[in-house]
Amino acid sequence: MVENFIKEGSEKVRKEDIEKVVKNEESIKNRFKELEGKIQKELAEDLSLLLSLIKDYWKDEYKVVPWRTIALTVFALLYLLNPLDLIPDFSLPLGILDDLAVLGFVVASVKDDLEKYKQWKNSSKNEKNEVT
Repeated sequence: MVENFIKEGSEKVRKEDIEKVVKNEESIKNRFKELEGKIQKELAEDLSLLLSLIKDYWKDEYKVVPWRTIALTVFALLYLLNPLDLIPDFSLPLGILDDLAVLGFVVASVKDDLEKYKQWKNSSKNEKNEVT
């Protein structure tokens, strides 16, 4: 059920949705903070990396990623911001279960692309450090 819901939702993602994610970066980071302690450290790091990936994609700094990965990620991040999703967020503690299911599914689905992005990010940081 969750898989079909996410795939259908990601198929509707458009360029304007990427911009929404970028413009709502602080709100997304605040939602990440709300999840701290409820998720594993590795998932928290992956979520931050997903947001960074979208920002770099938006700025045309990193484009070697399939549209499917961008669409899934954008869908998940926008879903996280929606308090009235499948299980409304004010229905604690159940309200975050659907958010975690969506985020977990997306992270698992894009893991290879996320790892490539992480390697690119680390190598570009090293190059910047060598230049200065």
